[in-house]
Amino acid sequence: MSKDTYNDDRQGDATDNSDDTVSTLMNLAGPRSAIPVDIEKRVYGTVHQHWRSATKTRRIRQWAVPASLAATILLVFAFGIRTPDIAPQTIGTIAFVVGEPGSTNQEFNIGDAVFAGNNIETGSDAGVSITLADAISVRIAGGSSVRLDKADEITLLQGRIYADSGERIYRDRHLTINTPNGSATDIGTQFSVTSEGDRMSVAVREGRVDVSHEQSVITAEAGNKVVLQTGTDVVIDQVAPYDPSWNWASSLAPDFDIRNRSLLDFLKWAARETGKTLQFTNDDVRMAAMRTQVVGSISNFTPNEAVEAVLSTTQFDYEIDEQSIKITK
Repeated sequence: MSKDTYNDDRQGDATDNSDDTVSTLMNLAGPRSAIPVDIEKRVYGTVHQHWRSATKTRRIRQWAVPASLAATILLVFAFGIRTPDIAPQTIGTIAFVVGEPGSTNQEFNIGDAVFAGNNIETGSDAGVSITLADAISVRIAGGSSVRLDKADEITLLQGRIYADSGERIYRDRHLTINTPNGSATDIGTQFSVTSEGDRMSVAVREGRVDVSHEQSVITAEAGNKVVLQTGTDVVIDQVAPYDPSWNWASSLAPDFDIRNRSLLDFLKWAARETGKTLQFTNDDVRMAAMRTQVVGSISNFTPNEAVEAVLSTTQFDYEIDEQSIKITK
């Protein structure tokens, strides 16, 4: 074999070995994010070119140069390719806030968006009202800790929460409130859930709530208060819709904008928020209330206070007691 033939064979072997070596070195770089095919080919070609250049100079460095180069290029691409940021899901807005500034560990402003995954903690003298995307009103009492999991699911870690899903009893979506001791799912209603240690209670003001606890499901109707505690029997008490125990929730009711609204609209809202029945002496009085527009603002009043404040500016006679609002002419 001639010297030239020997050199050609050796160079051919070096070329074949270089392909295998580059592939091995790129594998040694470790797991990496998926790289587009055209980019990967360019990286491979660049590494291959540098390898062949190095074999023509100092063969003693043939392992170090391509290895470091391949690792560097691959690391650049690994860090350069990022998963697109996913915007948090907006599930509602802050509707009302009660309490002095600093009485909670967070700053809440009416109109602020709330997102899935948000945690809300309220100070002992504060409270927050949220309107969810499908118009469900959720009110968080003072001294509570809540996680907003999704638009239709909330976790009450501690404290008390109230929900008003409106008068749509048969709607597609239901709100579920989870606690460490069970969960409550509404069927078009007003209800509250309290969680204290190993004790959970669910009070139903209107409609129906399905309560899950220790592998069982209990249906609570309007006027029921279900008390559950680990290792003890379920206790069902009675609670009237106008009972003072609901007053904290009424105090967190979102403002009712009375502009361009009839007196009848306002009275329906007030009756729902206070748990009182709305009565008219006859249909003529009811129609008169529907034709009467109210003016001004009730933003500084609780629903109980607003009833008296608004009716006192009209020509209607009325009686307000613990259980009802009666309108006469």
